[in-house]
Amino acid sequence: MADAKEASAEHEAQQASSATASIPGVVRAFLRGDLTRVDERLPEWMEVLSGVGAGECWHKKSSFKAHLYEVYKLCKIWGQDDDVCKCALFHSAYSNSYVNLAIFQEGADRGRLRELLGPSAEELIHTFCVVPRHNLVYDDVLAAAPSASDMAAMAAAATEAAEKAAAGGGDAAAAAAAAAAATAALRRVVPAEGITVKHIKTGEPVLVPRKTIAQFLAMTIADFAEQLFSWQDAMFENDADGRLLYAGGNARSLWPGACKPGLWHSGLSRMAFLLRHGLTGPDGAPLVPLPPVFENCTQVVTEADQLAARDAYWQAVCAHTEPDQHDEALRLLRAAVWHNPHIAEPHVLLAQVHAQRQQWDEAARHAARALKLFCDWGTAWDKRMPWEAWVAMSRVLLHNASRRTWPDRPFGMLNLGLVPDLDQPYDV
Repeated sequence: MADAKEASAEHEAQQASSATASIPGVVRAFLRGDLTRVDERLPEWMEVLSGVGAGECWHKKSSFKAHLYEVYKLCKIWGQDDDVCKCALFHSAYSNSYVNLAIFQEGADRGRLRELLGPSAEELIHTFCVVPRHNLVYDDVLAAAPSASDMAAMAAAATEAAEKAAAGGGDAAAAAAAAAAATAALRRVVPAEGITVKHIKTGEPVLVPRKTIAQFLAMTIADFAEQLFSWQDAMFENDADGRLLYAGGNARSLWPGACKPGLWHSGLSRMAFLLRHGLTGPDGAPLVPLPPVFENCTQVVTEADQLAARDAYWQAVCAHTEPDQHDEALRLLRAAVWHNPHIAEPHVLLAQVHAQRQQWDEAARHAARALKLFCDWGTAWDKRMPWEAWVAMSRVLLHNASRRTWPDRPFGMLNLGLVPDLDQPYDV
């Protein structure tokens, strides 16, 4: 019996350590607020943003400074290059086509930012601020690309081709050729020479090269994922079809509204799929590091699935949180992750229900999936709780599921919080 207990304890310790080790070092650095581990220059940059008042300006769900930091965080977690990450941190510094947040003056401060960040990063920031980004992304790129449904079919064909290639057989080559032909159309969305747009202030032509478009698309995925929730959906009337088109005109929708999760996965999955298959170099390799989201930019969420997932999740968290409602909650949460497997939050709730029912393997599986998705995204879909809280709860659930224990009294729930292996070293 003693041997069995020791073996069980060792297994628990291994699972807990494995869970902590599975968190990328850069994610742990952000969770701890260890800015110098992320970049030794980051504290200075944050002080500069504080000094110009970015922390006093409003930005959708937070301050402008917080938004800039969060977009930087996502780009850093996703392995974007140094200039892109610096651009993310100062991405609307001179104002831009979306917002009037000119915390730096284009005429007077370019030299200051050039000295602070380097010439190439400042040039990227300036370009980001003077191109009509909405028109570039929506009219010049996404409007020329296949729909979400067509891209989802391409993604399924590519997955099928990969599976057949792995299995071997006579139809593997045909499947691969069909998938390659389908994705070849994506490489024609952005011309080889790039796209010429009009400077938002002078009207002069600005050529945006393919690589810069790829960089801006990666930053836009981070930018939108960090800030969008149901208030924007209400204003732009996205609930009708789930398409993130900024087409509606309901400017009187009260902020912050119900704070439902936003309808952005479908649109951003199209951008991510273009990063993988469309914005590639002569060798076929993507022009920027691929974000790990949407299974490394290989899957596309349709608008219908996005809506179904959001509605099922929202019904579960608003109307089925009490014990006598958990059977229906399980059904709704499972439906949510079936329709959209790229959202972490339903897995956190599923893990809780399974832990309460002492279904430890299922609880651990859902907690691990939630943790993986939160680490991939670097932000939360359900923004009523901060990303750090979702990550910590996922770790608490995974740790307790591995120990096969979960509180059954309110004070036991309040007692939760500590996660294992806080002293485990990590590299960034």
